[in-house]
Order: sequence, then C-alpha cells, then structure tokens
Amino acid sequence: MKILITGGAGYIGSTLVPELLAKGHEVTVLDSFIFRQSSLLNCCYSDKFTIVRGDCREESVVKPLMKEAEVIIPLAAMVGMPMCAREPITARTVNQEAVEMICKLASPEQWILYPTTNSGYGVGQA
Repeated sequence: MKILITGGAGYIGSTLVPELLAKGHEVTVLDSFIFRQSSLLNCCYSDKFTIVRGDCREESVVKPLMKEAEVIIPLAAMVGMPMCAREPITARTVNQEAVEMICKLASPEQWILYPTTNSGYGVGQA
C-alpha cells in the first residue's frame, strides 16, 4: 500500500514507519521537524521511503501527496494540555483543522486511519 503519514517523524511515527517499511509498504512522511527530530534516519536506506519537510496545514503541500496515497494517517499534532494551552491557535489548526482538510480532500477510495492517545479523552474528571 501507499501510505501518507503527517507528523510521521514524531513519537508514534518513529515506531510505525519502520514497521510499515518492513512489511513492504511505500511510506511518505510529511513533517515540519519543529522539534528537530532525527528519528527516521534509519529509514532513509529504503527506496520505498519518501520524506517531505512541510506544514500539514497547507493544502498546497498536502493535496499532491494525498493523490498518491491509498491510506492517510494524520499523526501531526501539538500534544498535551500544557503545549496546547501555550499555543491554542497552533493546536487548533494542527490538531483539528488539518485533519478536517485531509477528510475534505480524501477520495472515497482512500482510508484515513486516525489514532489517538488517552490525552484525546481528557483527564478523567467528572
């Protein structure tokens, strides 16, 4: 399968991408690298791996990458309440609006896999 992962150089993507490549999938990662991570260096050997530095909120960047994908996995996110509270506009545009854009641009034949952590459900207060 041809898979596009936004935020693929992050915590989940750094584990998921090598596994997908090992299973023979073609993987494209779109990441802004705002944390200067190098977690995918071990994937660069693969001819089935493409990495694009860019912003998941920019339709002009995302749309052409989506055209080639059978599966889209939006992992790009501002994670954790402290970070989201410090950067509420960035959190909304990355965590929500970028995913909404992906859903709008996706064709009926494409799958969107949307994983979330327990942070997505709040802190368990009544």
